[in-house]
Amino acid sequence: MSKSTCTVTINGKKIKANVGDTLIDAGLGGRLVLPHDCCSGQCETCRVRVLGGNVDGQGTEEKNTVLGCLALLEGDAEISYDPVPIVKNTKGTVESIRAIKEDYLEVRIRTVRPVTWLPGQYLRATFSGYPARDYSPTTPLNLDAEQDVIVFHIKVYPNSIVSSQLGSNIAKGHSVKLRGPFGNGFLRRQPEPLVLTSTGTGFAPIWSIAVAAVLGQPGRDVRLIVGSRTRDGLYMRDAVRWLQSRDIPITLTASDGDDDTVLSARPYEVLGDLTPDHVIYSAGAPSHVEATRDVARQAGATFYADPFYVAEQSGGLKLLANSLLRKAKTPFAPAPAG
Repeated sequence: MSKSTCTVTINGKKIKANVGDTLIDAGLGGRLVLPHDCCSGQCETCRVRVLGGNVDGQGTEEKNTVLGCLALLEGDAEISYDPVPIVKNTKGTVESIRAIKEDYLEVRIRTVRPVTWLPGQYLRATFSGYPARDYSPTTPLNLDAEQDVIVFHIKVYPNSIVSSQLGSNIAKGHSVKLRGPFGNGFLRRQPEPLVLTSTGTGFAPIWSIAVAAVLGQPGRDVRLIVGSRTRDGLYMRDAVRWLQSRDIPITLTASDGDDDTVLSARPYEVLGDLTPDHVIYSAGAPSHVEATRDVARQAGATFYADPFYVAEQSGGLKLLANSLLRKAKTPFAPAPAG
């Protein structure tokens, strides 16, 4: 008969827990908070490494990792997770809103104090008078970053609750509350070749990762695959030029691509030959993320995900105003609201 209690070691700390506890609940029982957000298996903030022991991953296994909100203890186990910035609440105001392409905005938030985040993480933003939305902070396309300014890329949908108000009812000086950071799809210091993929404004976290890798991890093999529903959605031309000037390979895809400068294939179809040594980051449409995940699994590559969900389906989970529907049949199907 299996014992009803067990010991789980989390980042070297031994904690008594109950067999059947989720890893997050086990940690909380020992006053140790694993990074988490949605607790429903979608945001992937709580993904942890299983170093040994008895853990039922509940179908969330990814190499030697599982999701802490769903994985269950079956006995003694040891797990670990990467240190991340502490989740904090920070106030700010809208500094500027400018169009970077038709229906695509760059929104800058000046905060009362610096917000610490890792490239690839996301923040929960609440514009005063509007429901909370989750956005990935990013590096400005022209690289003019400021310490106390958070930059978001947001796609505008005419009938959306939040994005349609940007530039009108939400304008310069509008109060904003930020909470975070969250997310597991952040850049690690690893020597292996790096492949970054995105659709829509999933490019925001991917761009921040790319800049950090190129500038902070010189010599690392980095390449990008950036997709959009149509060529009009490829708003990141300044970023493309910056990457190309540093000989970083970048492939652009869109459903109406000309197969010259922009391919008509889907991003996951042009990943190329992958090996277990590759590290892949994917952000954007859930369908794109899942298709990329499947390719990564087949190759045995390390995979980090940042899927975007719409508010109505995710109950406040990872949402950018450019989010794509999980039920989309292709990686290019847009969400109706933001």
